[in-house]
Amino acid sequence: MSSDPVGQPSLVRTGAKAGLSFAGSVIKGGLLGVLLGGGVFFFYLSQLQGPGNTAARAGGAGAIVALITSPPLLVAVLLLLFVVVYAMLGVQQGRARAMQHLVAARGEAVSQRLGGAIAGRIEAMPRAHGTLQRAADWLSVDALSKQLAPVLGEGKAVRSVVGFVLNRLPLSEMLAEWQQSRAEHGEPVAGEGAVQDPALRALLARRIHETLQDMATPSRKPLYIALGAHAALLGVGLWLVN
Repeated sequence: MSSDPVGQPSLVRTGAKAGLSFAGSVIKGGLLGVLLGGGVFFFYLSQLQGPGNTAARAGGAGAIVALITSPPLLVAVLLLLFVVVYAMLGVQQGRARAMQHLVAARGEAVSQRLGGAIAGRIEAMPRAHGTLQRAADWLSVDALSKQLAPVLGEGKAVRSVVGFVLNRLPLSEMLAEWQQSRAEHGEPVAGEGAVQDPALRALLARRIHETLQDMATPSRKPLYIALGAHAALLGVGLWLVN
């Protein structure tokens, strides 16, 4: 029996789209690393007028050390590392785009299911004073991931989503807001007969969905920073060899 809500893409289709987006971004990152990172590296090598040549002409082991540790050659090594940097940025962008597909297709269902799971654990907590302020200690990534399995399946990706949400969710602030709302309406506080509070579930689902949206929003800022650092390093290298 399928657990897919009506009108939502299947898990297989969502996973396929997310996988293709991830692969596409990784390929783009790899191409950027090879073409831009590698291209700049070889261009710089073509401009390298024998760094350390003055010392190298003297011969001996000291000349070799001087050549290897010369600033222009160190710049060349750093420029080569940008091939890896661009590839890693492609992986990061791929994860964000894959998560974007996941949130678009299953974000509401995930928010409701995860919000309900967290709310259920909060409502089942002991009545001791101050326990709600330590609610995060009662929430397990493993247990919550199992409850999300019918919606997302199982795997490291699901655990990473749950872990990200738990780390970013301001539970203490949300629980204080929830308790204040209950007190204003004259309702019993948690531990005094409160069962399956719809307001708590709605609050958790809304904040979880906002957190997932932030997680799934690809940012180009790291790429721009890498491009700026790459250009600056090339400029320094050209200045050293001229």
